[in-house]
Amino acid sequence: MVVLAIVAVLISSSVVATATAQSGQSTLAVERTEGPTVSDLDALESWLDETIARQLEEHHVPGATVVVVDDGDITVAKGYGYADLEAERPVVANETVFSIGSTGKLVTWTAVMQAVEDGQLELDRDVNEYLTDSAVSIPDAYPEPITLEHLGTHSAGFEDSFAGMLADSPDDVPSMEAILAAHQPERVRPPGEFVAYSNYGTALAGHVLAEQYDATFVEYVHERIFTPLGMANSTYAQPLPEHLEQRRAVGYTYQNGDYRAQPPLTWTLPPEGGSFRTTGPDMGRFMLAHLNDGVLGSERILRAETVAEMHRRHFTKSHAVPELNGMAYGFIEMDHGDERIVGHWGDTPRFKSLLALFPERDVGLFVAYNAPGGHAARFDLLDAFVNRYYPQSETPILSPPAGAADRAAALAGDYRSLTISDSSWERLLGVMTRTYSVGVTDDGSLTTTRLGEGTRTWVEREPGVYEEVGGSDYLVFGFDDEGSATHMYRHAFGPASYERVPWYESNSVMQGVVGAGVVAFVSVLLLWAGAPVWRRVRGREPPSRRERASRALLGVVSLLWLVVLVVFALAWINFNAEAASPSLTLRAGEILRFVALAGTVAAVAAAGLAWRHAYWTRLVRVHYSLVALLAVLFAWQLSLLGVLPL
Repeated sequence: MVVLAIVAVLISSSVVATATAQSGQSTLAVERTEGPTVSDLDALESWLDETIARQLEEHHVPGATVVVVDDGDITVAKGYGYADLEAERPVVANETVFSIGSTGKLVTWTAVMQAVEDGQLELDRDVNEYLTDSAVSIPDAYPEPITLEHLGTHSAGFEDSFAGMLADSPDDVPSMEAILAAHQPERVRPPGEFVAYSNYGTALAGHVLAEQYDATFVEYVHERIFTPLGMANSTYAQPLPEHLEQRRAVGYTYQNGDYRAQPPLTWTLPPEGGSFRTTGPDMGRFMLAHLNDGVLGSERILRAETVAEMHRRHFTKSHAVPELNGMAYGFIEMDHGDERIVGHWGDTPRFKSLLALFPERDVGLFVAYNAPGGHAARFDLLDAFVNRYYPQSETPILSPPAGAADRAAALAGDYRSLTISDSSWERLLGVMTRTYSVGVTDDGSLTTTRLGEGTRTWVEREPGVYEEVGGSDYLVFGFDDEGSATHMYRHAFGPASYERVPWYESNSVMQGVVGAGVVAFVSVLLLWAGAPVWRRVRGREPPSRRERASRALLGVVSLLWLVVLVVFALAWINFNAEAASPSLTLRAGEILRFVALAGTVAAVAAAGLAWRHAYWTRLVRVHYSLVALLAVLFAWQLSLLGVLPL
């Protein structure tokens, strides 16, 4: 039953089409309409109070901090709910310290651009030329070198990897150079082709910066960004200094109606942002500097032209649909309609954050939450903010146009994020959580499903472009020269690209094979255990030694595969701990998977012998052969999941 329960967790869980190309570029533009003004502070604060209070309740989040900047000033900086439920300590905007995850990457890219201004770095230069005195070196997997331009747009072509990002304690954190050298992800595609979010890429850029200035990344950022901007409550220190530890927001999970406090994690790569802690007003100062051409008060951290360079688009994911959000430099494009927005969001297991700049409005919004429910809440807040203050005049499409059903049918299938591991068991996480299954309705609309996300419906706006029903998102498809869909992009999620996978890698096939394998393996174990009783009841002769050996072989193989499945399912569930320090259980599972594979090969051979020498009854031989075949298919699917490297 334990096996079945674990498996249930698993199982439940570029050119556009010819018509579009001929008609020119897509037109998704909408007209702006007048809404309330952010400068009406009483109305803004009242709206935020009501909105955040509702969010904390609906999304099961204990506390949040929100900052709005407008016209060169922090106009709203408020805390909501609790930073510590047990101590009944409320969130206080200018005191409570939040972990903001990858939103802190914007500090890294700001630092890189300072180095470009200093003449220390060039965006289009091979990063290996900056690493001559470092243990880190990027292999020449492709003719094109990786540059800081690629790193800043997440288009370097690295596989995804969490290895080395977490440690068991601050005492176990090695140098950034050592981590980057020891846990280098594979280069899996040429640079500059697709956007695929990379934590390693940002950390590598921070290391390049540190090498050029012969200083640690943390020292550089403190001197060149935190100090001039007055970000006195911002730090990468682990553990937190005592004066900040007393003000730390506790991270929570919500289970069975209760909030459960979780200890802080230890992160290893400061440029990646995991260890960055800050307050709302400190991030407000950072936003003001970016909105004011690099200046805050009497301090300048960037030239005006450098700020503009960071905020402009650097990577276009679809030239046929230029409205599709892509990547600025370090900043993610987050445009709503024709409202220009650049920013970033950040995720740690307990904390969720978002920073959004409206450069044309001189407005910025920052929010952070201290529970996983903040994942959805932050995007809901941004949508609500845009809809309230910068509404778009748009007529939604209610039904698909003529011929939509045929076009939609050609798009059905599974699309998997390129932000996924190719060389380790971490691929399991990506396959299960970053795959969209695209279906088709009778009227030609598309549906998408993904683990942890409900079904969403999309209506064709034009060939290859689909509008979300009841939402503001778009799906855009990329096509090969023959007109077949090869990639999918989401407008609301700029730093990702999704690749269409063949049918045999689809989640439905994986679930079917894994589920059938589990049933087959359990049946073998039941028959193995019950066979002696059955023979005694029926008065049958005991089997020969070869027959017993064959049964035992398949029984051991079945047990091993079930154990391997449980081990890696538990590793997925306890992903953070395993990423920080692989457990003995996981290490044992990594050995057992190869023992199970060798046993599977032997079981296939034993099935052949069973037919040749007429072991047992025909029905038993059929069962044995089917289980051996399912063991082969099971191993094949585990290899596609990254659990079994072949």
